[in-house]
Amino acid sequence: MTTHPAIAPGESGSRAFTLIELLVVIAIIAILAAMLLPALSRAKQKALQISCLGNQKQLALAWTMYNGDHDGRLVRSHPVENPNVWILGDMRMEPQATNRVYLEKGLLYPYHRSVAIYRCPADVRNPPDWAPGSFRLRSYSINSWVGGRAITDQDAFQVYNKESELRRPSRTWVFIDEHEKSINDGWFAVDMVGDRGGLLDIPALRHNFAYTLAFADGHSEIFKLTDPRSRAWDPPWGNPVPIPSFAPLNPDYTRLTNVTTVLK
Repeated sequence: MTTHPAIAPGESGSRAFTLIELLVVIAIIAILAAMLLPALSRAKQKALQISCLGNQKQLALAWTMYNGDHDGRLVRSHPVENPNVWILGDMRMEPQATNRVYLEKGLLYPYHRSVAIYRCPADVRNPPDWAPGSFRLRSYSINSWVGGRAITDQDAFQVYNKESELRRPSRTWVFIDEHEKSINDGWFAVDMVGDRGGLLDIPALRHNFAYTLAFADGHSEIFKLTDPRSRAWDPPWGNPVPIPSFAPLNPDYTRLTNVTTVLK
């Protein structure tokens, strides 16, 4: 017959952790957390990036539907003195940036009727003088050469006004995720010559130094910024100085211009 040692009054059958054992457990938990948190952070970033790509694909579909309803004429992207454009509102001005009416008056809104798809879910930084809790409703802009107009003195390059003029729709971007300190109207200006100081409007850096693009054939891509000048761009609010394109040649500038337009 097996006997068991007697348990003194007031004692339980389980033994409590010693201080050393407790410290070991805490250390193991801390190590596991240190291993898991970066993975969770990357997973969250990837989810936001995928959501951003999905938004742009929906905008690209609305853009295609609009063009089909208008005999192949591309929706206008240049807003100056022109109310009939894809979007209204200046994202530097809080009353306009936070008012959905400026989205709903745009020519693409009837084709999807969603305010949410105009904004990258990772776009969370606002100017410091904005009201707490307010945020801009739009993060995306359209290629200045697609339904827009030529940058001054760059008439040698093609401005696309009709779908039939798009020679390579799979390599011509339409929508871009724009940096929160650069975005203003709905027109993303690309200097094809590079003689105006560099990248005029700036792609977003919020997806781990990458930005999303939607192309004329409907697909979307992620472009990674590799030049240190591009990755470090973060001027004061209200002062979007260009990212240098030359001296030496900026590969981020080259990659973007290669899918923006072509020589006539």
